[in-house]
Amino acid sequence: MGFDNECIVNIQSLAGEYFCPVCRLLVYPSEALQSQCTHLYCKPCLTYVVSTTQACPYDGYLVTEADSKLLVESNKSLAETIGKVIVHCLFHRSGCTWQGPLSECTAHCSGCAFGNSPVVCNRCGIQIIHRQVQEHAQNCPERQLPVIRPRLPLRQEQLPFRSRLKLQLRLHLEKIQAN
Repeated sequence: MGFDNECIVNIQSLAGEYFCPVCRLLVYPSEALQSQCTHLYCKPCLTYVVSTTQACPYDGYLVTEADSKLLVESNKSLAETIGKVIVHCLFHRSGCTWQGPLSECTAHCSGCAFGNSPVVCNRCGIQIIHRQVQEHAQNCPERQLPVIRPRLPLRQEQLPFRSRLKLQLRLHLEKIQAN
């Protein structure tokens, strides 16, 4: 599960590649997995894709757990960049005013007094403490699973620039190897 988008300061300035294509949440750089097509996934979302369509929602490429690597191993600079994203405390709706880099948020939240504030689940109505919201979201009786619709393969001119460049490079390398 990714980071709560409502806690991101200036979310509109962030690149789309920082977000999981399934849950659409900002990935935690220390937990994110990068697929062979370079898209980033939360672990539960990657498992969901592998067990259903096996197709990346962005580009339709095959997604497997075996070909996916931890982001901190496959692209350390991207992991560091995402870790520098400025966020609010996960408990800011309960009154915490802390802001800082995503990489420091877990440490802050683990000791934040506002995490013990009572909240009510807006899906099932059960009262829980704020610190248990993410865990409850995974087990809520009213939880809805994401729907993934595989896209048809795109023509080369429809691909995002980075994917188009990678495709051109791959085709060029195949041509060189064939000769």
